[in-house]
Amino acid sequence: MFALLIAGVLGTAFSAVIDPTLTEWRLLETDYEQVFFPIRDYILEVKAFRPDVYDTNPHYAELYKTDKPTTMMALLFAGNWNKQVGRLVWNTIKYVRPHDIAIEECDARYQAYPVFPANEEKEQIWAWNFFEDYVELTCNGEMMYEQNFDEGDVSSRKPGLPEKCRALGDAEVDRIIFKHMAGEYIRAVPKDGVIDNTNTVSPTVSPTLPLDDLTEEPSEEDIPDDTVFAETYPTCDCWTAECGYCSNLDCTVQHDLVNSPFDIQVTSELYWRNITSIMLYDKEGNAIGSFQWSLKGILLTGCVNCQTPTAIRDIEPGTRTLWVFSLTEKDEALMVQISILGQVVWEQELTGECAERYGQADRFAFFDSTCEGTFTFVGGLMVAGDRITKDCSGACNEE
Repeated sequence: MFALLIAGVLGTAFSAVIDPTLTEWRLLETDYEQVFFPIRDYILEVKAFRPDVYDTNPHYAELYKTDKPTTMMALLFAGNWNKQVGRLVWNTIKYVRPHDIAIEECDARYQAYPVFPANEEKEQIWAWNFFEDYVELTCNGEMMYEQNFDEGDVSSRKPGLPEKCRALGDAEVDRIIFKHMAGEYIRAVPKDGVIDNTNTVSPTVSPTLPLDDLTEEPSEEDIPDDTVFAETYPTCDCWTAECGYCSNLDCTVQHDLVNSPFDIQVTSELYWRNITSIMLYDKEGNAIGSFQWSLKGILLTGCVNCQTPTAIRDIEPGTRTLWVFSLTEKDEALMVQISILGQVVWEQELTGECAERYGQADRFAFFDSTCEGTFTFVGGLMVAGDRITKDCSGACNEE
């Protein structure tokens, strides 16, 4: 995607020269824009617009998406575009669940706003103010979040905390990538000067939330504590020479399927003859079998070979929908399930050698798949191989 380069030439990190026009409101025209911005010298202000239609208690997968219309994301870099040192994620609304804001390098989980931003007004002025030892975020002048860089969280599931938090505070951030923020405005406010706030900007039309949410709603205890950032990736086909016909682990996603609170969520078209296939691997990267299904039948290598139930056979061929594949321990057995629209449409109990075999599933990949299919990648819970990218390492054209 084309990235618009907004600002000018920088000097040193603490006396950097910024494009003078950036001290006025600048429209972010796309969902991916690069900006030179010495964040120690300037306050980053964002003029955002709350969507007219929003849901403060959305379904599970929708809540964790970072490209939803309420979410803003800023990636922080120091010195060059290959050295990312921080990721800020925040929202224009306050959610029922404490899932409003997070600095990935400091927070083990999302944090809650103290109040609804801007008293629920549509137009909002956010201000990120970085100091040597801490950072503050305000909305319309009201404190919404603050973090001391010496007091980052500790989490066994997020290696590097709290050291990464202190490193962010020490980093000489001089450039930012803004994601999922088309239609919002940014400007740089000198810390030793004042900008006139009376010059207003007419809000753009914000997108509305989807009316048909095809995600599964878990119980409260299933919601992960860790900060996770969910993104949509294509179902990259591992059955290629580059992927060693599914033997190259760079074409797989590491994910503890049995113990993770997040299952494999796929959006694809369903047919009678076209089979959807997931290859499963153990911790050593050895293939342990594949899960394959269509509107006609279901196959789990060595353990399941059956016709689909009525709930699946009644689906119109060609229907594109989100479905969830899960493996869950139950007493001494292992339950394998397919869920659609939040409803379990098929399940099978595995025991003995089958339960032991698939209970080791720690990695997955897609094969005989297309670029039109997508899956939900959760950065806090999954580790993508080098070839699992937004364009499948060139095999798919990224939109």
